[in-house]
Amino acid sequence: MPEHDDRSPSGSGKVRWVSLSATIVFISGVAMAWIAAQGAIPVAPGLILGGSITISVALLCCSSYLLTGSYAARMPAYGEMEDKLKEGVEYFERGEWQEALDIFRGLMGPKMDHKRALYYAARCSEQLNDWEAVKLYCTKYLAMQPKDRDVWEMLANAHKRLFEYDEAEEAMNRASQLRSST
Repeated sequence: MPEHDDRSPSGSGKVRWVSLSATIVFISGVAMAWIAAQGAIPVAPGLILGGSITISVALLCCSSYLLTGSYAARMPAYGEMEDKLKEGVEYFERGEWQEALDIFRGLMGPKMDHKRALYYAARCSEQLNDWEAVKLYCTKYLAMQPKDRDVWEMLANAHKRLFEYDEAEEAMNRASQLRSST
């Protein structure tokens, strides 16, 4: 399975260039139409403006085609990721913590940016009494989902288990604030 990667689609660099070209063509066309309207160029201003609009629209259509194609090419990878996540959750629900954790670690990738994988990895690590890992996964998860009080409570518990009482109290306060605001 390919690594999880949240970089923009492979065609997005091309899309930027095509979109920039469309913008330049349009602005140039408007400027040339204005110059033609002043009589400096012996061409009908409407002809220049219409041509630049037509070319710009064609370029924008090309960029949307490139973008759609690049997203469609990535869909099988996301489907595989969802299948792996489902498999990991099944291991988790059966209490096979290490097997599930191995799958979730693979899903979160080097950037550790897959929220559900981080959540389940923290839960597995909690069951395996790996409190440093619980802290790591909770912290990464909360950077993306800061209003999840259950994860703040899990983080507080990890801090307590590691005798980090000030951090535990701070995390529990965050959880309490979320509980009282809902």
